[in-house]
Amino acid sequence: VGGCGIFNKRPVISTPKMDSSTVQGESMTLTIEIPKRIYAVGEDINLRIIARNTSDQPIAFASDSSALYKVKMYRNTPLGWRWTNQYPQAAMKVQKTWTLEPGKTVKYNQIIPVGRDWPIGETLKLVAELVGGPDLKCTIMIQAKEK
Repeated sequence: VGGCGIFNKRPVISTPKMDSSTVQGESMTLTIEIPKRIYAVGEDINLRIIARNTSDQPIAFASDSSALYKVKMYRNTPLGWRWTNQYPQAAMKVQKTWTLEPGKTVKYNQIIPVGRDWPIGETLKLVAELVGGPDLKCTIMIQAKEK
């Protein structure tokens, strides 16, 4: 019995290409993903932070903030990289503890709006880390452009 081949094909799911940066620590990998490196004023940067426990032991996190991660933005100046912004911008002071089990992954999304006050055409550095855990920071470079 003949049939239409379309019913026998598996669906193809494509994911958009992401720019990423990964750092490997002693017990964890930390990755930043963004859709592109250059953003127009008024656009949003849809940043994803991915942490994976690569060890055979749980990793404990103890934060004094409701934010489980932070992303800092730095601008290059003649005196070196200067911290200019942090995301999330507001977090409550709350003691929070949690554990990343062996082999498990957590993902966090942060939307960063590109403001009119951002320097146009300069390279900016975004540095992400999980709060209250291993001292592991991941960096990715971006630029802002006119609309």
